Amino acid sequence: MSIRDLALELEERLAAFYASGDPEVLWEPEAQQLADRLYYAIDWNAPAEAAEGARMFNAALLLASFHWHRCEYFEEDISREDATRATFLYKIVCQVAPHHVPEVVMGVYVQTGDPVVDMRTDNPLSAYTQLGVNLLKEAETKGDTRLLDDAAELCLMAVRASTQEDVVKAEALVTLGNILTRRYEFAAEEDDLERALVVTRAAEDLIPEGDPCRLKFCSGLGHIAIRMFQNGDLGMLDEAVRVLREGAYEAPGDDALRAAVLTNLTAALTAQHQAIGRFDAATEALQAQFEAVGITPRDHPDLPSRLVNLAGLLLSHPGEIAAEADRYDLAIGLLDDALSLLPDGHPDRPGCLNNLTSAYQARYRLTNEPLDLVAAAEAGVSAVEASAVGHYRRPMMLMGFAQSLKAVVDRFPGAGGLLDTAVAALREAYTLLPEGHPDCADVLTGLGAILRDRFTTGGKPADRDGAVRALRGAAAVLSAPARTRARAASAAGDILADAQDFAGATGSYALALEQLELTAWRGLGRADRERLIAEFPSLAANAAACAVRDGKPERAVELLEQGRGILIAQALETRTDHWKLRARASSELADRLEQVLDELERLPDSPSRTAGWEPQDHRQADESRAALARQREEVLKEIRTLRGLEDFLRSPSFGVLRAAAARGPVVLPVASTYGCFVLLLTKGGVEALTLKTSAEELAGRAVTLAVALDPGHSPFEARSTVRDTLEWLWGTVAEPVLGALGRTESIGPDGERPRVWWCPTGIFSQFPLHAAGRGLPDGGVTVSDRVVSSYTPTLRALLHARDRPRLSADADGRGLIVSMPSTPDFRDLPAAADETRDLRRRRPAARLLTGPAATAPTVLEALADCSWVHFACHGTQDVAQPSRGALILHDGPLTLRDIVNLRLPYAEFAYLSACETSRGGFVLADEAISFAAAVQLAGFRDVVGTQWSIDDVLAPKVADLVYEHLSRQSVPDPAAALDGALRTVRARHPNAVASWAAYVHVGP
Repeated sequence: MSIRDLALELEERLAAFYASGDPEVLWEPEAQQLADRLYYAIDWNAPAEAAEGARMFNAALLLASFHWHRCEYFEEDISREDATRATFLYKIVCQVAPHHVPEVVMGVYVQTGDPVVDMRTDNPLSAYTQLGVNLLKEAETKGDTRLLDDAAELCLMAVRASTQEDVVKAEALVTLGNILTRRYEFAAEEDDLERALVVTRAAEDLIPEGDPCRLKFCSGLGHIAIRMFQNGDLGMLDEAVRVLREGAYEAPGDDALRAAVLTNLTAALTAQHQAIGRFDAATEALQAQFEAVGITPRDHPDLPSRLVNLAGLLLSHPGEIAAEADRYDLAIGLLDDALSLLPDGHPDRPGCLNNLTSAYQARYRLTNEPLDLVAAAEAGVSAVEASAVGHYRRPMMLMGFAQSLKAVVDRFPGAGGLLDTAVAALREAYTLLPEGHPDCADVLTGLGAILRDRFTTGGKPADRDGAVRALRGAAAVLSAPARTRARAASAAGDILADAQDFAGATGSYALALEQLELTAWRGLGRADRERLIAEFPSLAANAAACAVRDGKPERAVELLEQGRGILIAQALETRTDHWKLRARASSELADRLEQVLDELERLPDSPSRTAGWEPQDHRQADESRAALARQREEVLKEIRTLRGLEDFLRSPSFGVLRAAAARGPVVLPVASTYGCFVLLLTKGGVEALTLKTSAEELAGRAVTLAVALDPGHSPFEARSTVRDTLEWLWGTVAEPVLGALGRTESIGPDGERPRVWWCPTGIFSQFPLHAAGRGLPDGGVTVSDRVVSSYTPTLRALLHARDRPRLSADADGRGLIVSMPSTPDFRDLPAAADETRDLRRRRPAARLLTGPAATAPTVLEALADCSWVHFACHGTQDVAQPSRGALILHDGPLTLRDIVNLRLPYAEFAYLSACETSRGGFVLADEAISFAAAVQLAGFRDVVGTQWSIDDVLAPKVADLVYEHLSRQSVPDPAAALDGALRTVRARHPNAVASWAAYVHVGP
């Protein structure tokens, strides 16, 4: 063992003695052996310069304390050796820190006239700290860890020799923390990082308010927290961001250390974006690093590393910055500048070359210029050569090199031999990383992709099997971000499904779905969660398809429900009566959960509620949301330890989900690369029905329908396309489904038709399944001739709507009508006035908001007190960003995000007589994001909406017929009311197929 290791072990033993007060800790034979080894490892009489003298002082203080305490507690058995050693070693201590010498020993020195009494050094303690700083800078340039050892000893002596709890000691502690952190980065010794955190935190209370040392403390603690996060402690990342923001944004603009703090803040924010996907963190990081580079002098030694960081942020930022070509040109220019400032052998040179590899690859993907591929590969080779074996960043250099070779092979398949080199590089990278390190997931994911490519070109099953093993290994790295693990597991599932191993594929996809739920973390705002979920558009469908092909349709239903409607499931947590929890656990636990969930939901999370916020307001909300999300996790962890609550708030089992079919079948159409089918959920179980179509055909028909229904296209084209689509849907989906359900005959207007719920997944959400029919418009047959159709976003949403007791409120007394015949910047809707007049004649007590009175704040306030609401206005939907769906009021849009977090206590029925209110998106199709779904989530059990633009002239007739049917019912049944109304409209206006087919009912 080295002197440092021996000293650390003795320090731990002394700490155990101080904590326990048990002197036996010092009297054990192992303790004596340890002290002997440290004592004889040092030449106490050798001349010592600053660093060696510090090392001698630190060891002497430990050994002197050890032997003196043995003398104190074992007076009868006191050994001459303990007393002699303590007296000798305290002489060394006395020269620097006489206050550590016991009075008895000091008295002996005085009585014997020992000259040590007058030999105290005059060096100020801050001088030792500064020596440590100088050695740290030298070590960073040379990459020599021995210099870090010396620096640590100097700062440790400054700390131990301090007689006051003041800022001088704080400076020494912070500097020691910085040195230990850097030594951890160079040598990967976990103990160094833990000690760095302890000593740096010890400095906080010693720093006076406003003292410049506070900035050093923030920088150091933030840096340590980042490294601890990289070892798997996600909570430390929040602390890093918080403390570094304090330093960066509250420090004086001319503080020389501010650029370093900004750079550390950039690292923390980048890690936050990579770990949890917060988009604003990436943007803030880029802005902070631009500022850091801007205030760094040209001759500053840290300028090259800051240039490298800025280039990396330009390459990795997920949003638009400027013209893409300019982004990559700027990054390459920054890296070339940095390289010119970094001599060969500089520790930062490999990272710069590695980023240059990525920059050239990124520019190649944009320009398709082969010279960029060549430049990328050359930079990759140089990065590996510059990172000697043992360099702490060598694994990342090897990974960048391997990716550059893969890019060459992708462009030039004849160079397939390069894949062998890439595989070897990644395998070396993996062996260099500590077991369980987060970067293992990235390395194994890259290895899996390259082995998959090698299998594709070479056809060797061993490569395919190796790819699956690597990807599954990546998915199993517990410290890696959930998104990384989800991608790896999904990629493994793809390979297995392509190989027809559907059981294996189902398992991998199931793991990916588990990680997807974690990826859409409650600590993120809705926009971030949507962005992350959108990265996995086919995951749930592929998982279900493989489960079906493996002969497990029940598992397919579970996987669909787990991977779809994730945002809905999260919202339902706060809308569910947790009676089971209260029955099996304490009320205190249930109260804690409900409080956390309520506070999470109350945080503003829509553009209208955050309008006018300053950046710090958004940051504070993000920090609050993250803290509450972690509290939620802690409470859930505690709840799930209780018997019978192991799966509390987890995705439900098939046994729970099958209850959705209690009142009628639920039809779940699924489109996947691995087959298209329908899952028919009935009281008896579930049946998988194969459909004679493909995902490609469905996508093409959905686009054709969407284009034809765009308001700018001919109404004749729209009618023709809708008719053709309904005919195709009948033969492809509806007729096989109805046949399997035994609904093969039409039922007349006086007959009672059974209910069917449609729960479309993926691209099927763009189709009017409820209106499918043949022989239209004259005569023919449609779905509505055989069943009464309703829709549900997910099975859980259907179960939740049914669980909520129907209120017996007076409909007339709690009604709300929102009517916009004229809307600023939109065309007039004169029929909206007719629709409103007819409805008020039926329900005169309803409150009316129209014209300038119909503003978003007023409507939101009125919704809280109504049991039914009728909107007659413009509606819009953005199929690329469906959460932008909105109803247009006098002051602008009432957005889906304004509605979705409401909890309306009296809500029963909503009629959305506006365009596209029940239309979801092509993006996030499985999230079922529509205005109608949001209204139902806010509390309205039953919602009438529209899948596309509707005819302003026909809309009042449909609405009047619906309310006419409702008035005849003893128990309100909006689904039957809409069905009856549409049958009448279809009979009266057979050619208006594009109008009546748009209306849908959502509810139980």
